[in-house]
Amino acid sequence: MANSALAGFLILLLFFMCAMSLGKAEEEDIRKPYIIHMIKSMKPQHFYLHQHWYASMLSQVSESNANELLYTYDTLLHGFAARLSEAEADAMESMEGCLAVVPSSLNKVATTHTPEFLGLSSSSSSSPGLWSQYSTGGEDIIVGVIDTGIWPESKSFNDAGLGPVPSRWKGTCESGQAFNSSHCNRKIIGARYFYKGFQNNVSKINETLEYMSPRDAHGHGTHTASTAAGAAVTGASLLGFASGTARGMAPHARLAIYKACWAPEGRCDDSDVAAAMEHAIADGVDILSISISSEDVPFHMNIRAIAAFGATEKGVFVSAGAGNRGPLSSTLSNTEPWITTVGASSIDRDFPASLVLGNQEIYRGTSAFKGGDGKLQGPFPLVYVSASNSSKRCLDGSLDPNLVKDKIVLCDQLIDPDDSSAPEKANEVARAGGAGMIVANEELLGAQQQFSYTFKFPAISLSFKAGEKIKSYINSTSNTSTATAAMRLTGLTIVGNATAAPIVAAFSSRGPSEAYPSVLKPDMIAPGVNILAAYAGSVDYILDSGTSMACPHVSGIAALIKAIHPTWSPAAIKSALMTSSYIVDNRKQEIRDSVTMEAANPFAMGSGHVDPRSAMDPGLVYDMAPQDYIDFLCSLNYTKKQIALLTKRLISCPKSSFEAGDLNYPSFSVVFKPGNNSAQVSRRTVTNVGAVAKGNVVYRASVKSPPGVSITVEPQTFVFRNLYDKATYIVKFESNIRTPSPSEGDQNGFGEISWTCIEGGRQLVRSPIVLTWQASN
Repeated sequence: MANSALAGFLILLLFFMCAMSLGKAEEEDIRKPYIIHMIKSMKPQHFYLHQHWYASMLSQVSESNANELLYTYDTLLHGFAARLSEAEADAMESMEGCLAVVPSSLNKVATTHTPEFLGLSSSSSSSPGLWSQYSTGGEDIIVGVIDTGIWPESKSFNDAGLGPVPSRWKGTCESGQAFNSSHCNRKIIGARYFYKGFQNNVSKINETLEYMSPRDAHGHGTHTASTAAGAAVTGASLLGFASGTARGMAPHARLAIYKACWAPEGRCDDSDVAAAMEHAIADGVDILSISISSEDVPFHMNIRAIAAFGATEKGVFVSAGAGNRGPLSSTLSNTEPWITTVGASSIDRDFPASLVLGNQEIYRGTSAFKGGDGKLQGPFPLVYVSASNSSKRCLDGSLDPNLVKDKIVLCDQLIDPDDSSAPEKANEVARAGGAGMIVANEELLGAQQQFSYTFKFPAISLSFKAGEKIKSYINSTSNTSTATAAMRLTGLTIVGNATAAPIVAAFSSRGPSEAYPSVLKPDMIAPGVNILAAYAGSVDYILDSGTSMACPHVSGIAALIKAIHPTWSPAAIKSALMTSSYIVDNRKQEIRDSVTMEAANPFAMGSGHVDPRSAMDPGLVYDMAPQDYIDFLCSLNYTKKQIALLTKRLISCPKSSFEAGDLNYPSFSVVFKPGNNSAQVSRRTVTNVGAVAKGNVVYRASVKSPPGVSITVEPQTFVFRNLYDKATYIVKFESNIRTPSPSEGDQNGFGEISWTCIEGGRQLVRSPIVLTWQASN
């Protein structure tokens, strides 16, 4: 009996050990995409092509056929992408010629009136718009859009009036599911798709939900492409809302589409995005628009940042969204100084609606419900179903018809990937038999922020503050009487000074950058709330919000600048956009932050709101070459191998007095470390790009300093005699502020330096200043 028990125990133990061993083997065999950075010059001579070298390296780390070579990179970075296990990745990194092996990360994708709001078009003969003033719509500038693809049948992509495709174009129009070469034209001059990383990191493409081709099943890419460079389409609207002529910022520019993000969630694998960027530059784009967000990490951990540097080296302007994780601080994406980082703001357009409670309190909101006729609907009983978190948010299937039938239902809208959209909430209320819906933002979306949604059901969007007051009203009547409400849905679109704009959107990610605290980000804000643009499928145009919408506005405006100033570097174009930005709204008040409804600071809006007209003739620019960025990274003590990811060769950092604050950036971010209040000094060089006619061009400096800080500029006057003359100035920051305690946390102060043209022009060249006093440990 004892022997039998012992034998059973040994069998059980053996089974357990085998299972553990099998589990460990399976764990070790898990493969996912990695990006392998290589030193190109170290290729052994017996390999004819680098691809042969890479294949040999793969065979050395494993004999498995699963180690598929996904992509090779030759333009913006050197190396390849492949499926590896963690152990194989470690082995690969130790091989000669390998700089780094980095897991390929997954990220997500982050109009009719905006041209007039931005001064590109105008109905006034006394104040012509930029398009008529310069007779340009970005002719023959090629805008590359890396996103979810394109819906080519949209009228926004018609090529009427466009000349032949620029002869320098080297791209192609790839065929695939429901897409062929005939879908390209003189507007969409190229389209490619990249999926290998996504399929190996997530799952096989579901061709019932997605097109295995450049065709857009998500809608995001179509929206961003038409915002940047869509053609003019008269009579565009969403169910009659926001009607007018829809067109992109650069309506005569050409579009090159690179699909690297996939439905249903618009997720993008880094290896696919890097391959898309490689092809875009090789194809010949002038502008790259990337509405994709990720964590704010140092450049050597971010493949898009490395590829963007390579694009900048080739003279291509790269713009990207700041991210939609505001209003919390240090939530930015795309913070590298060679990328133009764009936050989101509102425009002066509204779709007014109102709610009248039983106690006669009135709350003004917004709604794009086509059935609205301006008449009061109701009153109806009003309810907030607080039985569960799901019912509070009116998630699919969460509402009990017995509780909501023939009632107006209040639903919470959260910043949460698991939350449903407002139209989906409205569908749930309709399914449960409700009479109408109120959707109220959570506090992080802004105390006063309202978003317009398209509803097929009577519904209104209200701010967080309004939602809280309505909940208080419902609670106050629960024991005495029934809470009621009536809706007034106007069905109107209101444009003009009746709506204060721009206002920084609550969702727009905020600085400071944790990876680069000496560089102020975001760079600027642009329209990104309730933007009407083209969409995929049966819906021609939709309203959408996000820094994904703000980014292509700047991309298109950069195309306009490139058309007027074809020799300007990406840094010069960025400088023109930043130093010409404005910081007052349409009511001549300081631009406000929708979270506090107080004046926005540079961590929310960067240099200010983009101003295309002023950016065309900025007077002075802060120009930079790729070496300036290398010097900047050397000053931050990055290693030789990390910097080689950018330079694509091993270099030694120069022994110089260059400090991080000396990067020739159009804004200033000065950090006082704990216990060190000694004066900080920054240097800047400006280039005169304003016309020099008769006589000289003279600029004079002025400074705004926060309390307790002295800021001095030397010299205070510049005289330029020729176009492209340069001048250098020094800024000294002296602080009387004590080091904050740990409980106080880091403290900030804000100011600005402005150069005003007092002779030979009228330009104002403004640079914001952020000062940070780091708390003691």
